[in-house]
Amino acid sequence: MKVVLPTIKDVVVVQEVKKSISEVNILQMQDNPESKIMSVHTLELGTIVLWEGAAYDAIGQWTDSDVIAKITELVG
Repeated sequence: MKVVLPTIKDVVVVQEVKKSISEVNILQMQDNPESKIMSVHTLELGTIVLWEGAAYDAIGQWTDSDVIAKITELVG
């Protein structure tokens, strides 16, 4: 199957990069209640969105332990 677009579009294609890591160093945590997004910026992995939308509402008042558990879940 082929999809023909009405006009030429510029798209960004990001190549997958594989890293072997044993730890994740969090440089900054950003909690944005208006956008319902909680993310962390890490040295090894860049920015990771931990919770957004309904998941953000469900986590409520997160703790450092919640952050560690979520990163472990996502990376593990």
